[in-house]
Amino acid sequence: MFAEHGYHGASLRDISRRIGISHPGMLHHFASKDALLSAVVDRLENHAQGILEAAPRLSADRATFLTALERQWNPRSHPILLLSTLNGEAVSKDHPGRFRLARLRRVHEHVLEDVYTAFAERGELREGIDPGFAARCTVALVLSLAVREETVRTLQRAGHDDTAAQDLAALVATFLVDPRETSDSQQKDPR
Repeated sequence: MFAEHGYHGASLRDISRRIGISHPGMLHHFASKDALLSAVVDRLENHAQGILEAAPRLSADRATFLTALERQWNPRSHPILLLSTLNGEAVSKDHPGRFRLARLRRVHEHVLEDVYTAFAERGELREGIDPGFAARCTVALVLSLAVREETVRTLQRAGHDDTAAQDLAALVATFLVDPRETSDSQQKDPR
């Protein structure tokens, strides 16, 4: 419900009705909507922790990174949709999860910055691209695509072949050196 309607758009009564328990039963587990939000953000933090632990492996090569983007940052996945919705709401200064959500977004940016930095150290990041900028752009696109998947995608007719994975791959291609460019230059100049 938070992913679909946001924190402010979902009441505890609506949530308890949706999952099939009484409102007092919901209050037994979560004394307030803030307590439920805290538990939801805990789960998002656990998801981010898994990504953080996998970070060293994500920069092994371009294919591994693209696979990780499709799996870990899949805009259609529940954790990313939830993060996108709550993150959008958290611009409000009175949002109860504002600081935790900001920190959570920063963790995702940090992981991706480390990945892009590893590519840069191997000479695989395009010249002039800052790893931090690339990370922020990637997180911004992932969160934007989560919204797109729930809005634009639902209005499109069947047959549209634009996918979130294609968009993410296109973004990565703007940041990383194309391996064909490297092999072409090596063939021309065998030093």
